[in-house]
Amino acid sequence: MILSKVRRYSRLQTEPLSKTRCDLVCYDARKEDKVQCRSTCRSQERKPGTCPSTDHPRWVAACIEACNSDAQCDGTQRCCRHGCSSACSEPVDLLTIAGLPALPTLDEIKERRRSVIIQWSDGVGDAARTVPGRVLYLLEEQHHLGPKYEEAGLGEWNLLMRTNKTKVSLRNHLKPGRWYRFRVAAVSASGTRGFSKPSAPFTPRKGPRPPPAPKKLKVQRINSENGNLTIKLEWKEPRSDLPIMRYKVFWSRRVRGLGRELDSVLVNHQSVPKEQSYVIIKDLQPNSMYFLQVQSISQYGLGKLRSEKAAIFYNTTNKNDERPPEPLRKNEKDRKIRNLKLNKIIWVDHKLKAKISWESIFKNNDKSKRFFVHWKTIKCQNPQKQFKDLLAITEETSFDIYELDYNCSYLVSINKARNAKTDDSSIVITVPDCEYFKRKVNSTVIRCNQK
Repeated sequence: MILSKVRRYSRLQTEPLSKTRCDLVCYDARKEDKVQCRSTCRSQERKPGTCPSTDHPRWVAACIEACNSDAQCDGTQRCCRHGCSSACSEPVDLLTIAGLPALPTLDEIKERRRSVIIQWSDGVGDAARTVPGRVLYLLEEQHHLGPKYEEAGLGEWNLLMRTNKTKVSLRNHLKPGRWYRFRVAAVSASGTRGFSKPSAPFTPRKGPRPPPAPKKLKVQRINSENGNLTIKLEWKEPRSDLPIMRYKVFWSRRVRGLGRELDSVLVNHQSVPKEQSYVIIKDLQPNSMYFLQVQSISQYGLGKLRSEKAAIFYNTTNKNDERPPEPLRKNEKDRKIRNLKLNKIIWVDHKLKAKISWESIFKNNDKSKRFFVHWKTIKCQNPQKQFKDLLAITEETSFDIYELDYNCSYLVSINKARNAKTDDSSIVITVPDCEYFKRKVNSTVIRCNQK
């Protein structure tokens, strides 16, 4: 134990309190002399306060030198000598010694719109506060991830900012889904009394969102053996409020039924660790269309938050992986619909709707401008859910898909003809689970245990 403490105190600390004090000492030095001034200040540092008369009697008998100067001790600790031994210890009179800025006191943390307001007292009226020169404040935070506060889970203290003000507004500094504590110290050229007591635990009102879907899906053909293909599906990690715990990859073979519609058969899935942004998929059938999806999954408390699924088609008959498969698209000259996309999924009065939109290259004077919107269930997590197959007609380039269910996926196609043999444009929409909308809307309105 003694040797470990010796190693700890023997290294030169790059400590923010001492660094700030030396910055103030050298504030008025010439620009070319500042570096040398700071270096001399740190090497000859003598912190304020009186060492305790007795400390670690066992160290005294062992004649262990755990430090040689105040600069080797953390925070406000001094290198105190006791006989032939030395150790880093807190001064006994730091809170009453004159000439130092008063110990700040943090006010209640407040949240206003997108900002968090942190304010503290500057010690005005305290006899020890009347010190000459500038005073800087160091604001630090520590935090942990999770829905409930657990002091044992807090990490190291991190410096947030250095300021001459006693009130700061933090915007985009704090992440949702985390519990924070703050502390502040006042520093002058004479020294500091250290950091204030930590604030009460604080967490932003806005909870964490499900992670975004992975980005930039790309397929690379690896090899072909006995007619079957092996491919590598790659993606980019999305930026998320919560750390990604793992990915889930889905792939299914697409075939055409009797009515020429596209169906999925045998949906396979595989979990991928968070450190890996690719998966190798083997034994793909030749001359086939595959539908590949990747989903991000984060852990929050005991629950999991899942992203929408990023999707890409892959045709095993097409050597150019970047080019969309021919059966799904017509020539650009013949197509009348493009950029079909999902805008958002909304919950209104216990009903789910998906807002979709697209672009048309119909001419403005075309009187027969009509779009046939067709959507049908392709997968549901609850096998008892009734599969739906619905059709609607609109003259607009947007539509609200209705009669949707939680945890279900739908194939949505837009055509300019009612009985098109191939779709002009299509996408897959996956509706999140009930808990997702409960968090988004109002927990007292949505009851997830109801059908």
